[in-house]
Amino acid sequence: MEIKKNTPQWFAVYTAPCAEKKVRERFQQSGIEHYLPVQMVTRKWHDRLKKVEQPVLTGYIFVRILPEEASKVLMTYGAIAFVREQSRPAVIPDSQIERLRQMVEMSDEEVEFNLSDLEPGAPVRIIRGELTGLIGELVEVKGKFKVAVRLTGLGCALTTISASCLEKL
Repeated sequence: MEIKKNTPQWFAVYTAPCAEKKVRERFQQSGIEHYLPVQMVTRKWHDRLKKVEQPVLTGYIFVRILPEEASKVLMTYGAIAFVREQSRPAVIPDSQIERLRQMVEMSDEEVEFNLSDLEPGAPVRIIRGELTGLIGELVEVKGKFKVAVRLTGLGCALTTISASCLEKL
């Protein structure tokens, strides 16, 4: 996708290891529009279970900026570089970010992220449940049906869904 000069667009930014939430705070303080997909997951320690907020994509945060704001993003401590495609920052369409946001916010299941791009599957729409209306691709992973939402230049987010809740487009 082409970079537009006068229109804010979404870009993915690499972060320092385990710094996604700190970078989110710094973007908030700087007034940089951003999105960090997070979910609550249960983690087991040797003596207890605890719910913790965890990024869906470790090592990445999304920013919606004008091209001239790129240096402000990269001057933020913990923001390393833009994800690139053909030596230019990769533009992520608004629709892909919105589908990812819907999947993360509405899914009852844990959302996984797979950096290897899956083979394109059948386009599907979820017709029942919390994710009704979400459009993605049907994939089968280890015998379970999952709906994939692709992000340009990154890979795809996946969540488990019952096949009875899907219709083919």
